[in-house]
Amino acid sequence: MIITIIAEPRTGSTSLAHWFFLNKNYTVLFEPITNPNTMWYKYNTQPNEWLFNTKNLLVKEVFNNVTSFENLISISDKIICLYREDETSQIESYYNASKTKKWHTQWIFKKNKLFISENEISYFKKLKSNFKETYIDNGKYFTISYENLYYKNKIQDLIEYIGDDGMSVYKFPYGDKYRVDATNTKNII
Repeated sequence: MIITIIAEPRTGSTSLAHWFFLNKNYTVLFEPITNPNTMWYKYNTQPNEWLFNTKNLLVKEVFNNVTSFENLISISDKIICLYREDETSQIESYYNASKTKKWHTQWIFKKNKLFISENEISYFKKLKSNFKETYIDNGKYFTISYENLYYKNKIQDLIEYIGDDGMSVYKFPYGDKYRVDATNTKNII
């Protein structure tokens, strides 16, 4: 079976793919189309030529406004679309990661230290709008939000969709997040 995750940026897609990676029945490819280090998996081959030596292949891609994932979708048995409801936190996370180049580590959020221009916000809102229009509104794909997956314990919905009850034995990272909110408390001497 080939499963594809197409996700908005900063929706926990890497953690979700890593959870699949824990199961040795899955070969997991992290952004084989959009990441310059792994572009087109091996030697610029098309998705229908990709080889894997496990029962299942999971491909995780992050949506952008340029790349078409139609070739990947055409070979996929299951497609998961991951989005985020809390747009403000998502944008803050995205711009922190893009500026620090720390995409998969914890970071301290300080509201007064983060400046996001109106152009950056506009770009990200357009990206979210295009993702919604392309993948969510058509009703063709299984969609789940970051909030439902990581905070409302809805991983079982995803397990039922892919039809692999064996995934239930792997601990899902409920409540884990990279953002740590800075406190406004001051030390009293």
